Amino acid sequence: MKFAIFSDIHGNIYALRAMLNQLKDSDLMGYIFCGDIMGYFPHQKQVIECLKKIPNLYSVMGNHDFYYINSRNDHRKQALYAKQYGRNYLNILTDSQLRYLTNLPAMQKFQYKETKVLVVHGAVGNCLEGRIYPDTSIRWEQYKMYNLVILGHTHYRMYAKNGETVVINPGSLGQPRDFNGYSYCVVDVETQKAEFLKVEIDENQLLKDLVDNGEDKTLISYLKSKMEGI
Repeated sequence: MKFAIFSDIHGNIYALRAMLNQLKDSDLMGYIFCGDIMGYFPHQKQVIECLKKIPNLYSVMGNHDFYYINSRNDHRKQALYAKQYGRNYLNILTDSQLRYLTNLPAMQKFQYKETKVLVVHGAVGNCLEGRIYPDTSIRWEQYKMYNLVILGHTHYRMYAKNGETVVINPGSLGQPRDFNGYSYCVVDVETQKAEFLKVEIDENQLLKDLVDNGEDKTLISYLKSKMEGI
């Protein structure tokens, strides 16, 4: 029973489409998305419309998704987020798109045969903002009731195992920070075996979109620096 898992798209529609195209002939049971549609790159509306069409998709809310929802009626907060994380925070989503974003749960749980799966953006105990890096000391007692824990947020690939529990971070599909590329993962939830994969995109087009969207130069410079070495 294989699932494609991905996280932290951050408005990068090119990477999302590339992943789906790469997997179009794959024998998958479904998809798992660990959150963060909003932030950084400017194509959140297209991302949401694309996610709506993915069959058998388990999705959770990311911290940037929450920030966007929470700042909609606070112009000061919106302006601060827009400067730091991109002008997508000023975008007005359609009613349908906003409903999709708002209805994302903080966590998803499901079971296949004897395999218990948990999906969060951050960590158990702090679903939105908890951070588990490859070198983080995991409190395994909080995770041992699950066989497979899938999470994102750090933008770092990770596979860690303790007893019968595996924790996987697919890396970031939209804005990688670990220099492993625009990354996702295919996991067999029964065997816990995982394969990390990546897609290639036109980064020049992505940077042009930022400039055309009038993004802050400091933000563009930061995002460009993360592309180096991918």
